[in-house]
Amino acid sequence: MKAIKGNLQLMKEINTASVLNLLHREGKLSRAEISTVTKLSATTVSALVEDLIAQGIVTETGERPSVGAGRKAIALQINKDGGYVVGISLGSNYLISAVLNLHGECIAEFKAKIASGNEAVAEQIRIALQSCLDQQSMLDSGTIMGVGIAAPGIIDEKGATIVYSNHLKLANLNIKEQLKANYPDIPIRVMNDSNAAAFAEYYSGVGKNKRSMLYITIHEGIGSGIILNGEIYSGFLGAAGEIGHIPVESNGALCLCGRHGCIETVLTTPYLLDKCQAAARVAEQPVPNSMEDVITAYEQGEAWLQPVFAKVLTTMTMMVASAINLLSPEFLVIEGWMNDSPRFIRELHAELALFPFPIAFTEDRFAAASYGEKGALQGAATGMLQQIFGASSLIAD
Repeated sequence: MKAIKGNLQLMKEINTASVLNLLHREGKLSRAEISTVTKLSATTVSALVEDLIAQGIVTETGERPSVGAGRKAIALQINKDGGYVVGISLGSNYLISAVLNLHGECIAEFKAKIASGNEAVAEQIRIALQSCLDQQSMLDSGTIMGVGIAAPGIIDEKGATIVYSNHLKLANLNIKEQLKANYPDIPIRVMNDSNAAAFAEYYSGVGKNKRSMLYITIHEGIGSGIILNGEIYSGFLGAAGEIGHIPVESNGALCLCGRHGCIETVLTTPYLLDKCQAAARVAEQPVPNSMEDVITAYEQGEAWLQPVFAKVLTTMTMMVASAINLLSPEFLVIEGWMNDSPRFIRELHAELALFPFPIAFTEDRFAAASYGEKGALQGAATGMLQQIFGASSLIAD
């Protein structure tokens, strides 16, 4: 009998998670709509909803539009102030931390120049988390439902450990271990930053409702995130998507990885800016001080930039086309400096349209990231919410 009781409780938790996950994803739904989508009985949905309302997690928001003269349905949604999550993004230049309510709205933010090395980064994460809590007097550790952390490099998500990050000089940094002394009861999830950003775009951005998606980001480094059948694909030991270190020039520039001629040495902003500055000096043109200056000159059609950008366009096309041929994603999302250049995006569209894919890669399968450089932050927080509201996490616990 004890086992049956346990099974009934588990089933209730799974059903509750299904309702919460649906409401979190869709926003507002009636009890009848929840019943239709989840295939749960109206009686079960009603009981679950009443429990969630009593707990302050779900709230009624008024009548739903309906067809006919029958009784109006009551709309339900997640109570945005029923709890909070903290998202932390470890970028190449900055650490950004934010407190988000259960609707994903930012209510407090902390930003600092990123540190490097295990001890310095761990301390910075602790300071950022405490700063977010201190900025909102209504918050304390009891109202925080989870902390999602996005970091570059190889991530062991199950162990909440950054196995290796070249940019931040990290090795085997166990975030959960570092934070549990001060925040023992708060769930912590650590994700690769590109995976987190890809998840944000899939869950609520330009890739919403796409079952397979490739996300590519290009700034100081190159990252990619892969969504397959609605799930993040991390690969063996979390190493999927490391496309920035494929060699494309045998005698190219020295990459941070120690090899010469990686894709990163052609497409990323530090290398690209260096090449454009060198080209300007040879052409006796004003030397650009930033990528903004470079893009302005490129948009104006400056001839001295054409050889540099011809190589960039060819390399970008090869990289994207190879990934598309390998994965055949339904959708491609691009984030990076190129989204500030309408001309470059037009040329990339044209090159991909001419590429001999088995299935034509049309423009409606390609979009700029909706969250921009904050995609990893949004994805870390959203991923934590999805874990809190998801049935799979309940089973795992």
